[in-house]
Amino acid sequence: MLGHGVGLMAGPSQEREVRLSQAPQQSIKVAARAGPAEAGAKVKLLGIKRIIAGAIALALLVAGLSVYLVVTQVGTLGEDRAWVYHTRSVIETTQHLLSSVQEAEDDQRGYLLTKDTHFFDGYDTALAAIAADETHLQALVADSPVQTGQIGGLVAAVDARRDRIAATVATAQSGDFDGARDLVVSGGGRAAMEDIRARAARVIGLENDLLTRRTNRARATQSVTLWTGLGVSLLALATLTVGLVLLARVNSRLNTAVAEAEKAGAARDALGALTTALFANMPDYLIVLNIEGDDRYVVADINPAFERALDTSGEQVRGRAIDELLPGPIAQRLIEHYRRVRAGGRPVTTRDPIPQSRDGPRVWESILAPVAGKDGVTDRLIGSIRDITDRVRAEERLRDSQRMEAIGQLTGGVAHDFNNLLQVIRGNLELLQTSVAGDARAQARLKNAIFGAERAAALTRQLLAFARRQPLAPKPINLTRLISDMADLLRRTLGEAIEVETVVAGGLWNTMADPAQVESALLNLALNARDAMPGGGRLTVEITNAVLDEDYARAAGDVAAGQYVMLAVSDTGEGMSDEVRARVFEPFFTTKADGKGTGLGLSMVYGFVKQSSGHIQISSEVGHGTTVKIYLPRSRQLEDVVQAPPELAVAPADGRTILVVEDEAAVREAAMELLGELGYRRLEAADASAALALVEQGERVDLVFTDVVMPGPIRTREFAQRLRELRPGLPVLFTSGYTDNAIIHQGRLDEGVQLISKPYAKADLARRIAQLLAEPAA
Repeated sequence: MLGHGVGLMAGPSQEREVRLSQAPQQSIKVAARAGPAEAGAKVKLLGIKRIIAGAIALALLVAGLSVYLVVTQVGTLGEDRAWVYHTRSVIETTQHLLSSVQEAEDDQRGYLLTKDTHFFDGYDTALAAIAADETHLQALVADSPVQTGQIGGLVAAVDARRDRIAATVATAQSGDFDGARDLVVSGGGRAAMEDIRARAARVIGLENDLLTRRTNRARATQSVTLWTGLGVSLLALATLTVGLVLLARVNSRLNTAVAEAEKAGAARDALGALTTALFANMPDYLIVLNIEGDDRYVVADINPAFERALDTSGEQVRGRAIDELLPGPIAQRLIEHYRRVRAGGRPVTTRDPIPQSRDGPRVWESILAPVAGKDGVTDRLIGSIRDITDRVRAEERLRDSQRMEAIGQLTGGVAHDFNNLLQVIRGNLELLQTSVAGDARAQARLKNAIFGAERAAALTRQLLAFARRQPLAPKPINLTRLISDMADLLRRTLGEAIEVETVVAGGLWNTMADPAQVESALLNLALNARDAMPGGGRLTVEITNAVLDEDYARAAGDVAAGQYVMLAVSDTGEGMSDEVRARVFEPFFTTKADGKGTGLGLSMVYGFVKQSSGHIQISSEVGHGTTVKIYLPRSRQLEDVVQAPPELAVAPADGRTILVVEDEAAVREAAMELLGELGYRRLEAADASAALALVEQGERVDLVFTDVVMPGPIRTREFAQRLRELRPGLPVLFTSGYTDNAIIHQGRLDEGVQLISKPYAKADLARRIAQLLAEPAA
């Protein structure tokens, strides 16, 4: 522990404290030298005037020399900045060139894999960037023959790779994707990129070497200038001091000097007390290192916060050298760091992980600063260390949250379009069944096609679950009843090789959740556990009350503190690595063999839990199994135990009229045909405005069957409100492949809203319409 702590000794704040504490001492020394001022009464007035005149002349000389030094220093700094900017430009342009080549290659592969022409946007941008970067690099190094040669080699390698990529893309654009892929396989792309990276590294290395040599020459000139200025300043200071001492001999000044000395002493004592209090009570870890001899670093002091962090006492480390406290290799590495700080003459900030800490792995940010003594030579190092673990974790959580949200937005949008297409496919397949009645072969093929559409619909439902866009029907439930009802199903599903154990805590709270989604989440977790135990094992399902406190909520970052019902699923399977665990909730990520899973099971669980204002935690160790814990918020409402309603027979249409409102023509046509086969009279409208016009004209409408997401000035919520005003009690059945805020809020359907999700089956549509028409008017 001490090794990690001492390795982070840094801190400019402590440097300021030390310098402040020295200032009063210097004031007192000046006052002491002013003590013999009574002898100055014998100095003649003429001598005093001459001293003053000489001091003024010397001060003017020093001022002129100082101006010269400042101008010289500014010029040197300007040259340094110019070369630093030149180096950065070369390095950044070289790196951007590499990035552009990689981006062109990635877009080429994306196009070959997906045949999606949208990849050409990034591809064309990358090619333009390559040309611009090559031109810029050649202009930057035009003054260096060596660099010009290296840049020429790099440009040639990049052009060769770019031409190879362009040839592959051209082959693919001609329709020969197999030939294009053969070019990729046989083109030596990896070797070419490695050659380009090696050339770029040589360019960057040479540019850094040039900068180092130029900077060293500038620093040498700067050092001579600074030392010259320091010598002149010291000479002027000595002369002025002599003049002040002679002037201070005047008796009338003595009392004032004594009073100032007393005031300075009081200020020094107060500042010393303040410095001591700060050092003792600051939460940051503070340390002082004395430099003894040429290269020996001794711990002068550490503050109590650092003692607690190192789990040691100051007496155990004060007065001891670093190479006495730490093993040789660690001590040598730290000493080299101290040397760099001394040589740089300015504070150095570092960020270091601390894997072994009393409170677990931590991250420390440290500042190490040199402190110069009276002779201008660095004789101490002051360190300040701050534990930034919480900040680092918060940054990581924010990045993860943003990444998952972006993926969710993408998958939700894909599911919406896909569901509309599936509705057209499924509707027309079911319409064909009547046309091929009696043809067993055709019926079998239609059945297989409908099964494929159902599988695709299940996939989109999983995507919507991950994107937190599925409509939920939450109600107060007690998981005890749900787990009991599912126990037999789990045993049958998992097989005899897996032992299923359920643990239910007494006095279990109710929770607010969608029962069907809880069952689906539990079944997904159980199936994942089964796949992780190919040779059999034990699955444990545990439900209990849980309270997440503020500390846990702050550390987790995505959950509010409070009372929850915890559902935990544990297995004795293979477990997973940290890398796999970090990605398990991503859609389509799977470690299973091809054809063994979609990679959406855990994604769906994640989306459901987040949409239910819950929290999910996964812990796993390779070879020791996995535990997934789901926290659902507690509900203080009584459990809503509702018996399933009896299955309604599909009532005859009886000439009733259904108004179909759908902007997609293909979807609207399929719906119209399905309703026609069910015997209903049908009206159609492409948007809400057209539908309202039909109602206002007095057309008979017994039910409105409308899409949720439609273009036009009238939104869904306003459309439903105006329908209620025109025809009170008129039933409305909504349909959508993607829910939005029009009828769903916080993942829940608005009260009284009836929804059938796309793609729907003909039989399901018939039952829902029959149910709504059978209900009394609201």
